[in-house]
Amino acid sequence: MTKSPRIRRASFAACLACLIVLSLTAGCAPGDGQGLDQDGNPPTTSGQGAGAVGVGTPGASGNPDATLAWVQANVFGGVCSQCHTGAGAPLSLVWSSATNTCANQTRASAEVPTLKEIEKGNPGASYVIWKISGAGPNGETIVGVQMPAQNPPLSAAAIQNVRDWIADGVPGC
Repeated sequence: MTKSPRIRRASFAACLACLIVLSLTAGCAPGDGQGLDQDGNPPTTSGQGAGAVGVGTPGASGNPDATLAWVQANVFGGVCSQCHTGAGAPLSLVWSSATNTCANQTRASAEVPTLKEIEKGNPGASYVIWKISGAGPNGETIVGVQMPAQNPPLSAAAIQNVRDWIADGVPGC
């Protein structure tokens, strides 16, 4: 049995009306502009365009790129997950999603079990900082090689963003 064109148009109109009502009640109505820049766009960081990954409220470090979104897009998901993904990840250490990254803050390092991969609030005790820096904060030796192993070392700015994100208490996790 097929519906008549009149019933289909009525159903479409009813669905459209519901969508309009839902969008107005779900915060899609015009706002007052509070929190936007002089051009009406969300604030950006580091010269990135509107809506760029990493936009967020800086923590105590004051670093606007010390966010889960930034470190996941530019370090853990963008670089580390080239190797550290899925069931075959080295040392079963997965960085491919924000969920995995946040779970790693409770994980003991497989290479130095007295340290956590991410020690919330303490980058010097976070083994991931040791690995991407090539040494511990007092020159302690890392096990294996500096990460990322198959790519050039991360920039000092990227390492600082991860360090500040951890020092700020891993906001977003």
